[in-house]
Amino acid sequence: MNAGALLIKACQDDDQHERYSLIYPILFNYRHALELAMKWIIARYGHYSSVKIGNIQHHNLWQLWKVCRKIIGSDDNGDNEAVSAVEQVIKDFHDLDKQAFAFRYSRDKNGALIALPERMIDLENIRDVMEAVDNFFTGADGQLDAYAGAADW
Repeated sequence: MNAGALLIKACQDDDQHERYSLIYPILFNYRHALELAMKWIIARYGHYSSVKIGNIQHHNLWQLWKVCRKIIGSDDNGDNEAVSAVEQVIKDFHDLDKQAFAFRYSRDKNGALIALPERMIDLENIRDVMEAVDNFFTGADGQLDAYAGAADW
């Protein structure tokens, strides 16, 4: 998360060219941070829940989120606004880059340009949203750690 924020700061201090050339690494760093945050929750707390962890050696954000959400303990009826907001961010990243390939390289294995949305990307908004997502996962980790401590007692 910090790498993405630092790259956005570099774009603010520089010209439009940097904004354009750094978008791929910015999005890659944020996508990777999402993946690692979910894998942390699954690996650290999965055994306390009825969730079968299975193989998390993949990059599918949506599959990781399904497991992570069960561990976090949110119900599926959308009552928790924070969980719903984080879920939407994860879905957006997953839909843009299902295999963790699109943001690593500007071109696919066949040399074709990997297109980003045609509209201007609001980097400051992305930074703010991802900071909130980071806060969500930090809070979930703290809450689950407290539960785990009580369970281990």
